[in-house]
Amino acid sequence: MAAGGDRSATGDPAAHERFAAECFNACWDLMEKAERTAQDDEEMLLLAHASLWHWTRRPDYGVAKRAIGHWQLSRVNCLLGRAEPALAHARLALEAARDLNAQHATALAADMPPVATDTVPAGVRDDAPPSRPPEDEPAYLLGCAHEALARAHALSGDLDRAEFHRAEAWLLAHQVEDEEARDRLLGDLGELRDAQAAD
Repeated sequence: MAAGGDRSATGDPAAHERFAAECFNACWDLMEKAERTAQDDEEMLLLAHASLWHWTRRPDYGVAKRAIGHWQLSRVNCLLGRAEPALAHARLALEAARDLNAQHATALAADMPPVATDTVPAGVRDDAPPSRPPEDEPAYLLGCAHEALARAHALSGDLDRAEFHRAEAWLLAHQVEDEEARDRLLGDLGELRDAQAAD
């Protein structure tokens, strides 16, 4: 039986745009909170799910937003000590980021599978200005997905896979065109490296 109430917002793109961003940012604030309560943890997880759900109802939803949403869900689950869902969402983030990479016809060496091929990968000129916002940049989203996989594998105790994905993310970070996005990803990777060294 459906719950009662006003459902008008469920078909309103402007409402979904607003709620997707608000939930994402509120979740991010809780992720960065030094001392979270159990209630904060529950709210953080619900906000991450809600943000992605609202994104899926937006007309501009695509693989980039899917990658970001699953990346955030993976990071939240890592913070909550839930390795299995963290891995599952990180894999979905990587899948979406690879789809975006294919759409842009770029073949980033750090993320290419080890297959024999004579095909010359499509590239991006070194002197070309950024042609898209950082959240739509394949190198950035691929790097974030590998960073999420590194965290999730570290949480599960698989340090070899964690290091593999951290190294992949590091290579990809240096291919990110947007300076702020590159620095953010490198900062996350440095934090991950320091945490692993402390364990």
